[in-house]
This record gives sequence, C-alpha cells and structure tokens, in this order.
Amino acid sequence: MSRPDPAPAPEGQRAMTGSSSARSREELIDEHMRAERDVLKWRRRALDQQLPAVGFPNGAGAPSTVYLLAMVVLALTAVAVFAANSGAGVPQAVLDSQRDSVSKLARSIDAAYRLDVETVERAVDTNRTSAATDPKHLLEDVLQAQSWSGAAVLDTATSAVQSTAGLAIPADLLAAPRSPDGTATAITDDGPSVLHAEPLDETHTLIAFQPVRMRNLRLNPDADHGVHLLTTSGGHTLVQGVAAVDEQTLTPLFTGLGAITASTSSEHLLPGDDRRRLVVAAAPIRSAGLVVASLVSTEVAAGTPLMHGIVLGGSLLVAALTSFALMRLSLLVPLRRLLRRAKADACGEPVKQRQSLRTAEMFRIARALAVSSNASLRARRWRPAAVTGLVASTVVTLAWAGAVATVAYRTRPAEVPAQLVIDEENRAESAAVMLGHVLDTGLSSVSRLVGEVGAKDPAAAERRLERVLADEDRFRSVYLVDAAGRPVAQAGAEPLRQQQPLAGEIGVRLDQAAGRVPVIYAYRVAGDGNGVVAEFDVDGLRGVLRQSGGRARVVDAEMRTVLDSEGYLAFQPLAGTIVQRVATATLPGGTASETGRTTAGHVLVAATGLVNPTTVAHLEWSLVVEQDVAAMWLPQSTTRRWTLLAAGIAAAFAVLTLAWHFFVFVRPLRRLADTADRISGGDFEMPVPPQRHDEIGIIAMCLEICRQVRHTGSARFGGAVRMRGSESDFTSVLPRARSRRPETAEA
Repeated sequence: MSRPDPAPAPEGQRAMTGSSSARSREELIDEHMRAERDVLKWRRRALDQQLPAVGFPNGAGAPSTVYLLAMVVLALTAVAVFAANSGAGVPQAVLDSQRDSVSKLARSIDAAYRLDVETVERAVDTNRTSAATDPKHLLEDVLQAQSWSGAAVLDTATSAVQSTAGLAIPADLLAAPRSPDGTATAITDDGPSVLHAEPLDETHTLIAFQPVRMRNLRLNPDADHGVHLLTTSGGHTLVQGVAAVDEQTLTPLFTGLGAITASTSSEHLLPGDDRRRLVVAAAPIRSAGLVVASLVSTEVAAGTPLMHGIVLGGSLLVAALTSFALMRLSLLVPLRRLLRRAKADACGEPVKQRQSLRTAEMFRIARALAVSSNASLRARRWRPAAVTGLVASTVVTLAWAGAVATVAYRTRPAEVPAQLVIDEENRAESAAVMLGHVLDTGLSSVSRLVGEVGAKDPAAAERRLERVLADEDRFRSVYLVDAAGRPVAQAGAEPLRQQQPLAGEIGVRLDQAAGRVPVIYAYRVAGDGNGVVAEFDVDGLRGVLRQSGGRARVVDAEMRTVLDSEGYLAFQPLAGTIVQRVATATLPGGTASETGRTTAGHVLVAATGLVNPTTVAHLEWSLVVEQDVAAMWLPQSTTRRWTLLAAGIAAAFAVLTLAWHFFVFVRPLRRLADTADRISGGDFEMPVPPQRHDEIGIIAMCLEICRQVRHTGSARFGGAVRMRGSESDFTSVLPRARSRRPETAEA
C-alpha cells in the first residue's frame, strides 16, 4: 500500500528553514576564519620558538645605542671637567714649575756636596797611614779642593781638637747631631753650613765644613720671590731674594717641610690680598739633611670657562642625536619593518598591500619575500643603500669634530705668566751649569791622569786607562797619544777624533770634522809631548740636557747643533727664527727668553751662554731650551686640550661605530640581498643559509621558509619540524621518489 505524499509546509515554515540555512553558512565561514586565525597564531608561536632570540650586543641597534651612550658620557665628562677647573687660583703650570725648579736646585746642591765628600774620602785614603801622627798633609789635601772652608782632626772620644786648618769650625755645627753617614747641618751666624765627619782610625776623626753654596738664581722681583733653607730641627733662613711674608706667617708655612722626602708644592691665601696667592715649593737635599724652599707671590688667574664646557657638551649631544637618528633610520627601522613582514610571510599571513622599503638591500629582500608568497613588489624609484645613511651619520659627527678643532686651533694662544718665563730661564741656566760642570770635571780627571801614564810602558798605561774609564762613566774612550796625535794606548771605544797634534796644553775641544756624532774631548799634554785624551759620551751629555724638561739644544757660534736632547744630526743648522734670535743673543753670555709661534706651535724659548766654568767659555756655545706652551697646565691650554680631546674621542667613536655597522651588519645584509635576488629571479632550488643570530639571521630563516613553501607546499610554513644544522653543513633538495607498483608473485 502506497504511502500518501506529505502535505506541503506552510509558507512561514519554509521561510524559517531558509533563514536557518543562511545562518549556518555564515557560521561556517566564521568558523573557518577563526580556524585560520588559530592556525596563524599557532604558526607564529611555533616560529618564534624556532627562531633565535636577539640580545645585546647581537642586535642591529647595539652599535647606535653604544655610540649614543658614549657621546652622552663624553658630553657630561666635558662639562664636569670644565666645571671642576673653573675656579680662580694659581695655574697648575706655576705650581709644577716651582716644584720642578726647587727639585733641580736641591739635586744640584746634593750632587755638589757628594763630590766634595768624595774629595775628603780620597784625601783620607791617601793619607790614612800618617793622618793620626802628622795630620798637616791631610788637612792641606782636603782644603786644596777649595770647596771646604775649614777642617780639623778631633779625638773621637773627647772631641778635643788636635789640629786645624782654614776657618774655625762654628760651635753650633760641632754641637749639631750627626747622621749615620757623618753629616751635620746648622744655621750659623754666617748662614747655613754643613759638616762631614770621616773616621781616620779608632781614636781620631777628620771633620770638614763648608757653607751651603747655591748658584745665583733668577728671581722675580715683582713676585717677592725668596729661597729659604730649612733644617730637620725646624730652623730656616733666607738665602736669596726677599721674604714674601713676615716671620709669623712663615712659621706655619714651614711646619713639617723639614721632614719631607719628596718635592712638593702648594698654594696659600695671602693675607690682605685677594688678587694674589702664595706658592710654597720645597724639595729635600738628601745627602746634606736640608730642605730648600721657594716662596713666591703670584697673581690669581681665572679657571677654565664653564660656559665653554656647556656649549661643547651641548653641541656634541645635538650632533650625536642627529647621527643616532640617521643610524636608526638607515638600518634598524627598515630592518625591523622587514623582519615583521618576513615573519608574517613565513607563517602564511595574507597581506592586502605590501609596503615598500626605502633602502636598497631591504627592498631586494622584501621583493624576494613577495615572490616567494606569489605576490609582486615593483621598484619604481632609486633607493639608497643602508651604508649611505650610516656614512652620513658619521659625517655629521666628523663635521662637528672638525668644526670644534678648527675653533680650538684658531683661539688666541695662552699667555705665559712671568713666573714661568723666569723659571724656564733658571732651568736653562741650571742645565748649562751642569753641562759645564761635567766638562770641567772630565778635564780635571784628565789632568790628574796625565802624570800617571807614559808612552814608555804602553801596557801599564792601558791598564791605568781602563781603571779610569771604569770609574768615569762620562767618557766613551780614554787614550794616550804621542806628539803627532796618534794613539799609543787606549781604553774603551775606538777613538773618533782626528789624528792630529793637540792644540795647546790643556782644554776642552770640539772636533771640527763633521761626522755622524760630534766628538767632544778633554785633553792634557805632558812635558814630554805626549798627552791624554778623553772623549765624552754624547749620550751622557744629552742626558744632562734632558733634565731641563723641554727640548734642549747646544749650538755653536755658527748656529750648528752640537747636542740635542732629542734625535738629531750632528752639526745640523738650528731652525726657527725665534730660536736663532735667542741663541745668538746669548752667545757672549747672559740669558734671554722669548715666546712665539714656530713650526712646532706656540713655544717658550730660553737660552743662556755656556760661560761657566771658564774652562768651557772658549767653546762659544749657547744652550737653548724650547718648551711647548700647549703642554703647560694653563687655563687656556687646558681649555684647548680638553676641546681637542673631546673632538678626537667623538671622531674615533663615530668611525668605530661605522666599522661596527659595516662589517657586522651591512656586509651580511648585502650577502642576503644577493641570495634574495636569485629567488626573485625564480630560482627556488638553492636553500638560504642562516648565518647569524640577529635580525638578519632571522630574516634569512624566514626567507628560507618561504622558499620551502614555494618549492614544497604549505606544510613548510612556520611550525613545521626542521632539522638543525650549521652554515657549513651541506644542504641539498632531493627529488621526489616515483611510486612503484608491487610486483605480483607468480603462482
């Protein structure tokens, strides 16, 4: 029996059924879209877990960040330095100069006293056997050197005087306590004196005394300059110049200076005068147990301008921020934008419109990403390379550094205080005195030697010459010559003097042969016509010149360089108008100085004639000391020095940052862009190797994922299982294997 057809549904019910069908389609679409979004989110999470994390200093923003932090620190340091030195006071150059002057003065007094003690010791060694019974010859030998004022032989136990010679020894000096080496000091009515005691035997002692001798110094009369000598017991006396303050002010200033072991200098307020300060410098005379102190009143100078430091630091920050912005806009900003696009393409995210990048390498990589995603990105205009903006950022900093350096070099040179000029003249005179003393002492040694050697026994003469050369380090060669000037016996290096008869009986000469090194020698001719010649060690004489602190040169009347504290050629003409003018003015004697600009910069030149002692006056030499004003710690020099230093550091950091960007980021980016061009051309066979653990390496990985998707399929999107390897591992794409039907077995 057939079933009857169903009755037709009412029209309202048919409308409800159509609406439900439409809603189901929308729900399916929404569900499909939610599923796609969930898949994309899962791909992104999985991709982020597979990609390396970028941390400092691997990130592309590290160089610019380090550069900016360094420039901020440099700017703050510049402001702090100028602020720290902005206070008014005595320039540090004056303090250093005073300390150096008293230190050299103390060393010269110490060296002279040691030589005088050696004469006493030699006299005692010569007369030790007869000194106790007949001290007359001993006392005569001691006073023959004319450095000791009086001498006496005492009974060691009772201190009773048994024999005397010369001036009577002051009672204050006899009562003064002696040091372990036999030295005693006291301030007597005639000034400071020093005593030396040398034991003769168990019962007798030789004592000799002398006043403390000091060469006449060039003092600044406008600064109330005075030189004082202090004892360890607290006594003090003025030996040269005038006292800048009264006795009540001197006592606290000298408190504790008698026990110092190294040179020192300090500034103090001057009572009743706010425009001047009192500079106290002191140095110990170690062998004599004294301290030499210098007091000078000098004007207060303004410090480094604080506003200059603020302008320097502020302009540096402006230039640094400009360079920082160019670095970021040229590399980091487009690189991060490209990184976001690469991650989206590696996850298969759809994109409506691709944004064009403004740098050439980034655009080439973005175009490869677009091709791998079946999209396109056309180049419609020229784009600069990433290195262009980086170079521009470096140029900004270099331009700032160049402008700052130009302003610093064009500023007015520093004014040299009068006290520094006088101190430099003192240093030149001190070096000349020391050089003359070395030459004169060498002549004295040759004079003593001439009676001890003879041409009849060359072997004995050579042994004696070798002993003298071992004791006299100022000589390079000592030899005995005959009347024709030919060496008979010699010790030391090969003689450089021309073999010719000696001129006169005694003297110090300069060999006129223009050789590689100057030959300066002392000689003495004996009665038989033979003579002893000692050639001075040029390096030793140059060492004396180096104690002047600046570049010191000795020139002759023809303005030829005889000695130079720096490297030089013998008899090289003296260069520089200022130097020649000052040297020529001092050849007859005296001291002169001048400041001016030379090829070496702004310099202070001081010169003095080599006229003391008289044994070297006939040489007609002048000693010239040249000091660079820029090296002095004057406020103007400090301002210029710190300005140039800030410019140099900023320029160096800019260049280093450019090198960091170029070698660490730009070159790998270019290699990746070359690989991207191959993909843009349709070649999807060769894989993209991830070479780095930074933004560029992540982009390379994403580009490789896109290549795999284009080559294999969507299963290779972010989240797919991938093998981990290194850049050096060989990678190849294997062809798909063809499916084969299984062969049926025969029955």
